[in-house]
Amino acid sequence: MGFRFKKSSAGIKRVWGAALALALAAGTAYAADPAAAAVAAVRPSAGPAAAAISAEIDGQPALWGNQAYLYRSLTYVPVREGAVSLGAQVKWDKTRRAATVTYGGDELLYRPGSDHVSVNGFELHMPGTARYVNGILTVPLRGLTEPLQAGIRPSTNTGSLKLSLTTDKETKIEPGLAAVDDYLKRQGFSGSVLVAQNGEVHMRKAYGLASAATRVRPTDKMRLGSLTKTFTAASIMKLQEEGRLNVEDTLSSYIPDYPRGDEITLSMLLSHTSGIALNFARKEGTPLLRTVEEIKGSSLKFAPGTDYMYSNSGYVLLAFIIEQVSGMSYADFVQSQFFEPLGMNDSGTASRDIRIPTGYEYDKSHRIWKSVDEYYFSPSGTGSLYSTLDDLQIWADSLSAGKVLSEQTLEAMYTPTPYKNYGYGWMTEGEGEDKVVFHSGGGSGYTTGIRRGLGDGTLVVLLGNLGGLDTNAMTAEIRELAFAE
Repeated sequence: MGFRFKKSSAGIKRVWGAALALALAAGTAYAADPAAAAVAAVRPSAGPAAAAISAEIDGQPALWGNQAYLYRSLTYVPVREGAVSLGAQVKWDKTRRAATVTYGGDELLYRPGSDHVSVNGFELHMPGTARYVNGILTVPLRGLTEPLQAGIRPSTNTGSLKLSLTTDKETKIEPGLAAVDDYLKRQGFSGSVLVAQNGEVHMRKAYGLASAATRVRPTDKMRLGSLTKTFTAASIMKLQEEGRLNVEDTLSSYIPDYPRGDEITLSMLLSHTSGIALNFARKEGTPLLRTVEEIKGSSLKFAPGTDYMYSNSGYVLLAFIIEQVSGMSYADFVQSQFFEPLGMNDSGTASRDIRIPTGYEYDKSHRIWKSVDEYYFSPSGTGSLYSTLDDLQIWADSLSAGKVLSEQTLEAMYTPTPYKNYGYGWMTEGEGEDKVVFHSGGGSGYTTGIRRGLGDGTLVVLLGNLGGLDTNAMTAEIRELAFAE
């Protein structure tokens, strides 16, 4: 599966209306019309039928009245009345020969005869084509509810079909953040964004596609990539607060046969100044100890403590040390010490069983975004976790409120080395009340970012399912657009 974009130095800009009808990625195939099973219980139809179909939206009768009908086992509704019922505005665009639906800053285009709806330039597959009936443009009901992020629950009773719909309650965008919305649409961003300050959410919205036929939702779980490192660093610091280790301990204290391990401290591993930097194998099912053994065989890039080089290897070693000291797996330690106590119920260790949006990588030769079909494995400690917008807000707010670590410990985490603006699991900018901490993450088909203003309580989170984005730059731009006075 793929979709076509242009890439430029200003960002990733869409070629409006272009798309590829390719096979759906495994596990993300389009779910059948939610009403389809119920429809079959009423009666199948090969053409427009006047079956008894009633619908309510947020408890109120739908505006389309008796204009809904069954066609090829799909429930069709008029675009205008259907979109208005779901809170959108509709008009006919003569130039583009399409019904234009606007909702929450999004623009949807419905073209007669097409089985796709354009959502801000992303082409979303519908289960059937848009068709005229008695001069009225109609579409499959799922072709409205999915792009407008509405919920739908069908039921049958004595031969009639009743549809209960709910409008989108997950998206929030305050008028003052229209510039952020415009920026993300110009960038062709696919994923979700959260903008908050002092615990109050000002923007919570999703963009792009989770699969060929589903949109990303603001509640979707997403691979974190290296945002995982903020949890690994916090785990080490928590163990230090409990007196179970010290960041000045040497690596050889925990892995006695590590070459030159007596020269390398945990502090160096946390700050990427150890000289250990290896692009190790990332094969699913590889035990952590085996990856540690592979890293152990690599030579140092520089004398420990004399320079900076970003090192996933160092954070794998930290995860191993967490397991040795705590007697728990890394996944269980993070779950028991952070996720459960803080109520981060939608966070955990990524696996094939965790449903997340499809990840995409840019194919330069064909100039399209292609779905990543192979599962991306990342060892514990460096990029192994998943989470959501809401859970990462809990994480950020809990850190700021001192619910996770002491103020003194946090200050140590946010203090950079002389070689790079990197502390322990966080990069830093500014001083005092102007200090900002941030981090980016990435993996095959995913790019994420978080940025926190320590003095002003601002928070920006990006969870994207396009690989290779500069989310550090993006979160900085969003924070400037959202909070600049």
